[in-house]
Amino acid sequence: MLCRQITPEGEDLEYTCIALDSVNAGVGDTVIIAQEGWSASTASTGKPGAAIDSAIVGVVDYVDLLES
Repeated sequence: MLCRQITPEGEDLEYTCIALDSVNAGVGDTVIIAQEGWSASTASTGKPGAAIDSAIVGVVDYVDLLES
């Protein structure tokens, strides 16, 4: 999937990456991405060593920020 990085408040940071979807995320979902070869490979295929650099490993239900 094509993914855009956002701030905790949901603002766009104009950084785009391609990540393998290992959790059936949908278009418009806020997701967690593992962007490191060993973790991305293991999370998406169940085995280490695949040539995967970025993988979606979770879908975010909501973001709750503490007020300072």
